Amino acid sequence: MNKLFLCLGLVVVSSLQAAPASKITRTWKSADGREMQADLLEFNADEVRLKRTADLQAIKVPLTALGAKDRKYIAGLLHEEALDVSLTKGVYADQITGSFVQMTSKQGLNYQLFGNPKWDSEQRYPLVIWLHGSGQSGSDNTSQMGGATGVFTDPERQLKNPCFMIAPQCPDADIGWNKQVADNLMALVADLTDKLPIDTNRLYLTGSSMGGFGTFNLALKYPTLWAAVVPLCGGSDVKNAEALKAVPIWAFHGDKDDMVPVERTRHVMKAIAELGGIGKYSELTGAGHGITGLVYPNPELQTWMFARKRAVQE
Repeated sequence: MNKLFLCLGLVVVSSLQAAPASKITRTWKSADGREMQADLLEFNADEVRLKRTADLQAIKVPLTALGAKDRKYIAGLLHEEALDVSLTKGVYADQITGSFVQMTSKQGLNYQLFGNPKWDSEQRYPLVIWLHGSGQSGSDNTSQMGGATGVFTDPERQLKNPCFMIAPQCPDADIGWNKQVADNLMALVADLTDKLPIDTNRLYLTGSSMGGFGTFNLALKYPTLWAAVVPLCGGSDVKNAEALKAVPIWAFHGDKDDMVPVERTRHVMKAIAELGGIGKYSELTGAGHGITGLVYPNPELQTWMFARKRAVQE
């Protein structure tokens, strides 16, 4: 029997978190490589209480006595415990109201956040990110609230597909959803997914015009992150088709667009298709640049998007 674990003895610690309802039996390894099979009874940030399989004795083990893999495992359980109460006790709890709330990220990016405090926070919910066009850039943290925002947070649609949503505001149209603005947005997404009950395998990105280009850009930069991306009247260079072919894209463009030539989307999606990519393209006959009202309410799009899950797991 492992002397390290034996010497810790039988201890009951009331401050520990109870283990998940399902029994967790695993082989635990000490920091110096010795092993013991045991059930996890309770845990906190400092220690675990285990029941040894060999003699059914309960022992307390400091996390510092465990190997790196087991410490990481307990850290994951603690993180999930925090997410389970995050809608009412987390750092974003005051901003989860059932309506959009204006906020500014740690990096200085203005955005509005939607979530519902009535959700069961032991569940994990998708996150939809809306990227506006150039004309809504600025610092008022209001102008960006069009396009997809009202559609995805409509009460009836929320009943069918509950989801968090963020609508960031690009501070400068000359930069767009690129460079530091894109980095700040991704830092925000990372923080939200760390602090709220968000399903990281169901992150959905969409945008129109400048936001459509931004959607293509972020799909190109982070091709394994997104469950689905939906760029409207944007585009990308055909040379990016190889990198984009495995991304679940549904792109839209009006064939009468007089602001962004339809070829900007048509050509890259054709190149993706020729490479056997999984993306799909809908060209709207007779439609101009303002197609958000035609695209986002489409039930087929909603069904397609929310059915997508990220193929690459962490």
